[in-house]
Parts: sequence; C-alpha cells; structure tokens
Amino acid sequence: MRESMAQRALIATVTSGAVLLVLALAWRLRLFAEINASWWWLLGVASVTAMLGVTYAQAGHAGWRHPARWLTLAGMLGVVAYAGIATMLACLLLMLCAAALAPRSPGAKQASEPASRIVIGLAVLVALVGWLLPFPIHTSMGYRGIAVAICVVRYQSVLAHCKDMWQGWRGLEQEAGSWLVLAVVVTCLAGLGLWLPSVSYDDNTTHLTLPYQLLRDGYFHLDVSGQVWALAPWGNNILHAIAAMLAGSEARAAVDLLWLLLGVQGAWQLARAMGASVRVALAAAALFASLPLTGYFTTTMQVDGASAAVLMRFAAMLAVSGRSLPPLLPTAALLALLAGLKASNGVYVLPALGWLAWLAVQQRQWRWLLSMLGLTVLLGGSSYVYAAWVTGSPLFPLFNASFKSPYFATINFIDQHWMAGVTWRSLWDMTFHSDRYGEHYPGAFGIALLALLPALVIEVVRRPASRAIAVWFAATGLLLFLQIQYLRYVFPATAILVVIGVLGLARALPAKLFPVALSALLVANLALVPTTVWYMHDDVWALLLRQGPAARAAIEASRAPERVVLRRILMASPQACILMTDKRAPFAATAAGRAVTTKKIQDPRVGNTAAWADEDASGQRWQQTFAVLGSSHVMTTQSPSLPLRTALQQRGFAVIDAEGAVRVWAAADSQARICRGQLETVRDEARRHFQFGSH
Repeated sequence: MRESMAQRALIATVTSGAVLLVLALAWRLRLFAEINASWWWLLGVASVTAMLGVTYAQAGHAGWRHPARWLTLAGMLGVVAYAGIATMLACLLLMLCAAALAPRSPGAKQASEPASRIVIGLAVLVALVGWLLPFPIHTSMGYRGIAVAICVVRYQSVLAHCKDMWQGWRGLEQEAGSWLVLAVVVTCLAGLGLWLPSVSYDDNTTHLTLPYQLLRDGYFHLDVSGQVWALAPWGNNILHAIAAMLAGSEARAAVDLLWLLLGVQGAWQLARAMGASVRVALAAAALFASLPLTGYFTTTMQVDGASAAVLMRFAAMLAVSGRSLPPLLPTAALLALLAGLKASNGVYVLPALGWLAWLAVQQRQWRWLLSMLGLTVLLGGSSYVYAAWVTGSPLFPLFNASFKSPYFATINFIDQHWMAGVTWRSLWDMTFHSDRYGEHYPGAFGIALLALLPALVIEVVRRPASRAIAVWFAATGLLLFLQIQYLRYVFPATAILVVIGVLGLARALPAKLFPVALSALLVANLALVPTTVWYMHDDVWALLLRQGPAARAAIEASRAPERVVLRRILMASPQACILMTDKRAPFAATAAGRAVTTKKIQDPRVGNTAAWADEDASGQRWQQTFAVLGSSHVMTTQSPSLPLRTALQQRGFAVIDAEGAVRVWAAADSQARICRGQLETVRDEARRHFQFGSH
C-alpha cells in the first residue's frame, strides 16, 4: 500500500512538475512578451468572468442559477454584433438542416448524439451540393427555400434533435456545472476570431472563390487555370458557400462557429469514449478550445480545425465500437467528410481503414465493407471526380509528376518554405520556435502538448484504449510531419494527443491539484492565440472594443485592401476584367472569376506571361498581355515596375482608385472601361463541359 502511495506521489510530482517547468520556460523565453495589451485585457476579463461563473455554479445562487447559459448567450450575441444577424441565422439554419438530414440511430450511442448527427448531415449536404456545383441552378432564395422545406418535412427529427441537445446541456449543468462554465468561457474567448473580417491569405486567394461564384453566377466555374487549387477537396468551401447562400453574402463566421463548437464537443466525446468522467471530459474540451490554433481557425476557412473535429469524433466511435463494426452510415459519412475536407486526411484514416477492413473480413461482413466504401465515394468523391474529369488527375495539382496534367508543371508540388527537418527536439522547437513551422510567431503551437508529455506517456502505458488512439495519431501525425514540417497539417494529431494528455493528468494528480494545473495551461494557451497569425498579433482587439462592429471595415481596409478595391470596381463595372499584378497579394477570390493574378503558383500561365512581359523595358510585351487578357482594370502596388508603368501610360490608363498601397489603373473615360477579352469564358470549364448558355 505504501509502495502504491509512493508511486502515485512520484507520478503526481513528475506530471505537475512538467507543467510548472514548461510554464516557467515559456515565461523565461519570453513567449508572452509581444502579446498586445488589449488581448491581455480581454484575457483578464474572461478569467474574472470564469471565476465568478464557477463560483455561482458551485453555490447555485438564486439570482444567476445557470451561468453557463448566460455566458453562452453573451458569446452568441458577440458574434451577432460583429459578424451580423444574417451570419448567425445562416449558422443555425445550416445546423438544423444538417440535423434534419441525418437519421437517428437508436442502437448506436455515439452516432445518435446530436453533434454526431449534425456532422453526418453536413456530409450529406456536402455531397448533394458538391455534385451539383457546375450546374447553374444555385440561388440564395432557392437555398433558403430548400433548407426551410427540409426542416419542415423533417420537423420531428429536428425537434428530437433539439430536445436531445437541451437534455444533454441540462445534464452537464447538473453534473458538472462549474466545469461547463469553464469550457464555455474558454470557447467564447477562442471564438473572438469570429469577430474579424476575412483577411486570411488563403481565403482571399482560394477558398472564397466558390462562395462568391455561387453568389454571383449561380454555379462554380471549375476554373483550374485561374486557380490551381479550384478542384482540390472542397468540402469546407461548400459549407461556406451554403452559409453564404443562406445569408445572401459572405458568411465565414457561420461555418467557423459551427466547427468550433463541433471541435469542442468532439474533444468531450473522445474523452468520454476513453472512460473519462464528465468533469474531466469538459476539462479536455476546454483545453482543446484553448489551443492557439483552435482560435486561429475561427478567423479563416482553413480546414485543419474542421478535420480535427471530425477525426476526434471518428476516433471516439472506433474506441466505443472496439472489435465490433461501427454503424455503417456514420462511418461512411465521417470518412467521406474527411476525404472532402483534405486529401492528406487519408494519412490519418489509413490505419483505421485497415482495421475496419480486417474486422469486416474476419466477421464475413462483405456487404458492410462494400457499402461503406461505396457510400464514402458517393458522399465524399465529388471534387476528386471533377478534378479527374477536367485535369486528368483526381489529386490535382498534387503528384503531377505522375499524372502529368497539362494544367500544371510536371512536378510533385511541395512547399519548400516549411522543410525545417525533423529531429529529437522538434516538439521543443514547435513550442518555442513555432515561426519555423508556419506563418506564425513563437508560441503559436501552444504549450499544452509539451507540458502534458509525461502525463500522456503515463496514460498510454496504463490504459490500452488510450494507447491505441495515441499510437494511431502519433504515428500518422509524424508521417505527415516528415513530409512537410507545417503546424496546421499536424493540428488534428496534436489536438487528439492533448485530449489524451488531459486524461493522464487527471488520473495522475490529486483532485484539488488538477483544476489548478489545468487552469494554468488554459491561461497560457489562450494568451498565445495572437501569435498564430499577423492580423491577430496586431492591435486589432483594442480597435474592435473601441469602435465596435464598425472596426471591421477599417481592419479589412488596412489588412486586405484588395478586397475593398475589388468590391468597388465590380460595383461600378460588374463585367470588369481585372489584372492583379502584386504577387505578394494575389487576392482574386472575391472577384468570382473577374480577376486574374500574376502569382505563378495560383495562375501559372498568366504568371509566366507577366514574368515574360516584365523583361521588356519598352512596355510592348505588357501591351500584348493586356490585349490578350482584355484587361479593363489593372491593380498594382504604389510603385509598379517600369515596364508595367510604361505600358499602362501608353495604353492611356491612369490611377482611378486607391486603398492603402493598392492602385487601380483604368481608362480615364469610364465608358471605355470595358472587358475586351474572353479569358473568363475560355477558362470556364463548367460551361465548356456542360455547354449551357452565356452570362
């Protein structure tokens, strides 16, 4: 007995000591030194709010009996105030529509949970819209009418879903009210990125193209020449497009909010599947929400946060099913959604597919296996099929050295910027030198995984269920990391390992010490959220607090002026042909096909042509380029190259608009600002393949 107590004391000392040591090193190595004062102020208010909420939840104060509800409402009102009521309504309608489309599975506990039904429904929506993208049938009114009709026809399922959600919420309040308050406060703080406009680089070069083309033209052009990533797995872009169609305008925060909530609930579900108590599962959910990259994913349409939410749910389902085959539809839906989100998710699911195939063969469940594979392809295969049809490569532009599609160079694309190498100290470097592994500042990885490493190891040694999940994601995450050392790509694996680490910490520490250690990790992680990306690192928070929702316009103008300028051009000249010559900001996505960029990696042909034109000091090559492209407007920096400036002046173009460092050149006579080319029509693969009428 004494030996057992000594072992427990040693384990508690090692795990708590690791947390203290990493916190001390983070402070000593100045990870928090550059965090803006306004973010510290927000973090302080959130901390005080959490303490008061926990106190009221424990005391059951008559004046504020359900603090978690009021705090959730406050967080939702914040999103409404900054992102707009239309965005929030789009989120709610999307969620209800997804719940309505997913059948209830009384015999499968994990699959019948409300959040799991939403994820299944999202997979169905992605499939339905994905296969119909190239057809000119998409209208905002049509989407709203169909969404409402689905909810009306399936109202019993929607009501049952809402009832299950409410009962689950009340159960959490009664069983672990103070921990629920903590999870809600942390989630609200992680969701502050929902207040920001869409100024992310990849959103404005790639992801927003699909929503804007559906809004503008009613179909997706499949224009892989103008944007090489147009036919990459588009599941998340489809969900953003659905939200935009429901809202009538861009509604990024609607889907980002949904994925944030599904991710937090997914962490809770995974922890419960591995035997955690309700309190510890809520702690794991809170720590997931506090990860800096979790906050980052609320500012962008990047898919890795969504992948984490789905993978945690998939892992939970397999943990519960054990050596039995899991339910067919949820399995296929989750696999399809992962395929539709990102091709690299195949690395994460490959071991699980092998396991499921082995179980099916062992149990002679051939029908289950074939049905699962068929449903997965049907629900998640649209982007791969269209990519193969248009380009000849289902994985375009990846592995083009093998597929040899004429739309891209015959190389295996890989971003050489993020090849820092993998060594025994990579986890240390990811924590303290995150800027080597992405467009981040030091600390963007968060300190949780390093601090929880001893607890994670102890949990893996002690519990077979945790061991299987941990080995699965440690191995697949490492495999991805060996290919490219980029933090976003391994976020799903690290998030799952953090959840398992929380379970180990809870079992290692005394009951009174666990909340203290967890709270320290929560505060440290949340403090590092602004290190994830430059537009959160700057002093945007003081501006948002001082000016309210009006600050969004100023943030957009200062951090993505191209968006503002494109909006003004297209309002004045809806059929403009715009050439964007700033290779550092190829933000053509919001132009919905009316703009092309000279950035080679986005548009190789125009990029190569622009490089060729810039070699001619006389400007004649640029003149030829303008003629071929039919450019009615040209966007440049404040100081365009001499050949480009010469050609613009020779053409009679002058600066007609400016925003920040962006300059817009066009004919002085507004009547002469006419698109004279056919580039958009020539590149419109949807129209070419399906031969429908002109605009």
